[in-house]
Amino acid sequence: MLDPDETPPIDRSALARSYVVANGKGGVGKTTLASNFAGLVAADGGSVLLIDVNGQGNVGRDLGYRKSVIDDEGAAFAEALRTGAPLLPATGVRENLDVIVGGQHIGTVPDMLAATYRMRQHRQALALAVCLAPIADRYDLVVIDSAPENPPLQQLALSAARWMIAPTKSDPASINDGLGSISRQFRLVRTSVNPTLELLGVVLFGSGSASTQIHRNARKWVAEELGADAYLFDTIVRHSEAVGQDARSHGRLVHELELAVANNPKFWDLRAGRAAAGARVSATSASVAEDLATLAREILTRAAERDTE
Repeated sequence: MLDPDETPPIDRSALARSYVVANGKGGVGKTTLASNFAGLVAADGGSVLLIDVNGQGNVGRDLGYRKSVIDDEGAAFAEALRTGAPLLPATGVRENLDVIVGGQHIGTVPDMLAATYRMRQHRQALALAVCLAPIADRYDLVVIDSAPENPPLQQLALSAARWMIAPTKSDPASINDGLGSISRQFRLVRTSVNPTLELLGVVLFGSGSASTQIHRNARKWVAEELGADAYLFDTIVRHSEAVGQDARSHGRLVHELELAVANNPKFWDLRAGRAAAGARVSATSASVAEDLATLAREILTRAAERDTE
């Protein structure tokens, strides 16, 4: 175990490909975006680590490993944060995709770190960066899903990242409250512990594809909140309640649902009782999968351009 009075040096270059998905408000597509971004890059052959810094453990629902043998509800993750030891990922969740499992034990981490590193908020905030940096070079991409409405856990996630992506719904409350809250944590972390952190962009999530006036208003509100319209990604992820429900009930990512549509049972088989109703997935998953794939390309392209600049 590391001496609680020492903060080990952190190799920021090892964290140059780490992305945190963050918003101060829940229900804006944060975990869905993190899980699907990580899963799409992994499916394309990239080596990816997905970190669930959330007491709800919803990454496990997206990937279908809740209540499985790897689901320790964040116990190993919390212990690594306490001791400063390198993270030990769960492997084989998907091909090329490893996971640091979250869950209820992560909810206790702020109090645990406060007790371990008394009066040393700097060291508390850097706990994830300390544990992640030694293993980050194994991966082409690291994606961190942060907790909403929990500033200490948000600071942990932001302190370990190079880029922040902020999904938001298009209503003023999501933008003003959610983005306003996370922007305050962003500024605090950037000025105190992680000067390499940058806002890569804001994603409009769960909005109708034809809602032109709503999108125009949302862009105006984001510009007012953050001071620049340029932060918005061009890609808007369409709203589909059915796809969201199917993804979590089946434990599949959206592009995996798209492939499953071809195997949907026929309606007459459902009527005749030859197939279970829960086996059928929404055909609208194709459009949402397309949005998420386009967004993933835009995220990686923008990060590469910003690094070049």
